[in-house]
Amino acid sequence: MRVIALISGGKDSWYAYYLMLLSGFEISCAVTFLPKNKESFMFHHPLAEKVFLQARYANLKHYRFEVSGKKEKEVVEMKENLRKVVEKENAKGLICGAIRSEYQRQRIDFICEELNLISYFPLWNKEEEKLTREMVEDAGFEFLIAETCAEGIERWKGKVITKENLEDFLSDLKRARCNLSGEGGEYETFLIKAPFFSNVLLPDNNNPAEKSL
Repeated sequence: MRVIALISGGKDSWYAYYLMLLSGFEISCAVTFLPKNKESFMFHHPLAEKVFLQARYANLKHYRFEVSGKKEKEVVEMKENLRKVVEKENAKGLICGAIRSEYQRQRIDFICEELNLISYFPLWNKEEEKLTREMVEDAGFEFLIAETCAEGIERWKGKVITKENLEDFLSDLKRARCNLSGEGGEYETFLIKAPFFSNVLLPDNNNPAEKSL
């Protein structure tokens, strides 16, 4: 089945993409939404403007749209922009990396019903520690901690989570009583290494990979 993937740049959206890829789905493109309002209820990623680099490393077509970020209005804007992509790509389904957010899931399901798409949530209700370990230990994901919003984990901002420091990271999250996947907004991530990336990516202006694109 030909599907499209909602990609924020973070570990969850890309892991959902990866699981669907392993399941044999034809993923035609990634779609990213950039909210003008940082208090957006639907979109919360501080490095979403860099997803185009990830998409190039994944050899994946990428669409990017700006939305207002205003509650409910952004859902309508999302639907209308997705409509254009669905028609162009002849897509039949939509992948989302949500884990616990009923708010996001309900609105994605609504959009999919309106656009006659099947919605896929491959990470839905998975146990957070197991899921994070799968990403790093099994899939070999490495991700940058782009933002921290919880007391007790500030030292991780700007660091890359790998197999070597995963235990320390999880221990700090547990001590701070954070959701281990960051589902409560405790931290935001940006994927820099994955099995489907052609190289390791660092989202900064001195990144030699970015210069070579």
